Amino acid sequence: MSRVARAVGVLTIPVITVPFAVTTAEAAGLPKLPSKSLPGALDVAPPYEAQRLCDPVAKPGVVAFAKLMTSNYGVGSAAWGITRNCNSGVTEHSEGRAWDWMLSVDKPGEKAIADAVTQWLSAPDAQGRPGAMARRFGIMYIIWNKRMWRVYDPARGWAAYTGPVPHTDHVHFSFSWDGAYARTSWWTGRALTTVDLGPAAAPKPTTPPQAPSAVYSLLVVGSTGADVALAQRVLGVTADGVFGPKTLAALQTWQRAHGLKVTGQLDAATWAKMVALKLVPPRGATAPATPVPAPVTPAPVTPVPHTPVPHTPTPVPATPTPATALAPYAKLTLRHGSSGAAVTALQKALGVTADGQFGPKTEAAVKAFQSRRNLPATGIVGPTTWAALMTASSAGSSSTASRSTTTPRTSTPYTALMSTVLRAGSRGAAVKTLQRALGGVAVDGAYGARTVAAVSAFQKAHRLPTTGVTDAKVWQALERRDYPLRAYYATVLRPGSRGAAVTALQKGLGITADGSFGPQTQNAVKALQGRAKLARTGVVATLTWQALEAELRRR
Repeated sequence: MSRVARAVGVLTIPVITVPFAVTTAEAAGLPKLPSKSLPGALDVAPPYEAQRLCDPVAKPGVVAFAKLMTSNYGVGSAAWGITRNCNSGVTEHSEGRAWDWMLSVDKPGEKAIADAVTQWLSAPDAQGRPGAMARRFGIMYIIWNKRMWRVYDPARGWAAYTGPVPHTDHVHFSFSWDGAYARTSWWTGRALTTVDLGPAAAPKPTTPPQAPSAVYSLLVVGSTGADVALAQRVLGVTADGVFGPKTLAALQTWQRAHGLKVTGQLDAATWAKMVALKLVPPRGATAPATPVPAPVTPAPVTPVPHTPVPHTPTPVPATPTPATALAPYAKLTLRHGSSGAAVTALQKALGVTADGQFGPKTEAAVKAFQSRRNLPATGIVGPTTWAALMTASSAGSSSTASRSTTTPRTSTPYTALMSTVLRAGSRGAAVKTLQRALGGVAVDGAYGARTVAAVSAFQKAHRLPTTGVTDAKVWQALERRDYPLRAYYATVLRPGSRGAAVTALQKGLGITADGSFGPQTQNAVKALQGRAKLARTGVVATLTWQALEAELRRR
């Protein structure tokens, strides 16, 4: 194990921690925040410690924190939401040092609890030390309600989070290795002065990684993705792609009803039973239950700037195609020349003329949709594309995604505010957007003295006139900070591509920035796509650019 010494304060007089925002919590009728006698010295803030092992065993500090929160507030479960299989990209869940507390923004009581706890953990203490309580628990970062806070970058405050999961139905806590093993002052009464970066060598994996493209992976509570949604449709629960408590209960009932060992996991035996019953398509070496034409592999082409296949889109229906309307066709394979009701349903979901004939326009729309979803743009509709269409439809976004097959959506939370000028005394939603972006101030929609000070500090840091007034230059600077790759969203890169966009990509990936898309760049892109739970195509399109931006914001 490697240890890095860091200096901390020298106060040693025990003090009673006064929970931050306790008044707000009590006013909302919530239980008091946890409190205990703590040392005056504060634990050293950990750096970002990314997952690098496959060891999905719940660590004691994470379990203890989960039990503390759930027992204090009487909501959620400490028994699940910590571990995740090792096929989920880079996530501390795969090392048993992260916890998802299932609280929803749609339930006022749960939202109030989550807001109070996350504020308490990230707020400065009486001595002005930011994130003091998070450091005492060894919490590395928190994601909640489309925002992320980092103990290793407190000046950033609660910044916008645009990952694939908005975290509106749970709070995510990731812990340092010290926090994971309860070596911090909340548990020991002594402030940490060094940082333990964790095991130097990987232990024997508890759930060895499998190739998701070849077989069905072992999925457990906390897993996400298309395979979870596929199983959820079999189990008869909402196919949201998130393995939560309802999916767990339905799975246990299904396993019991089909004579399987009730593991509560989507394990090999459960997947095999679903395949045998023809409820999900087979994968790997298993022969398909019904003949399915093999996908056509496109011939290699010389990389050129992306030019979408032209077509004339027809107006999109006002109401998105429901996911249930596509479910009957999820096992079919459609391609150029196909016809019938399945093609009609597909065309409605894509927003093109629904004539039931799979012609060039439908093929172009399929390829564009696949490209937007970072799927192989073959123009052939199989189980993966159906699943993506149903996910988009269930989220009410298929119509938005289909409005144009040539221009991806590139707006940010700041786009519509570029012409909005805010100053002391301003109020409303725009002020809240600004306050969330700045961090470190109350998100109350009132442009008061603290917001003025925060804007002035931001302007000074970005070499803008220090006026305390939010104008187009401030919005633009916020956008450049949080969405530095937005200008490239419409740029598609693949092996052989060259130029400034490739250089920007390579810099973001942290590899040699020579402006040439070679094998090293392709491997780095595939690794990024795996971490973001995207198809590992090695081709960079809108979703991959956005996934890279999300990682840059977490650094």
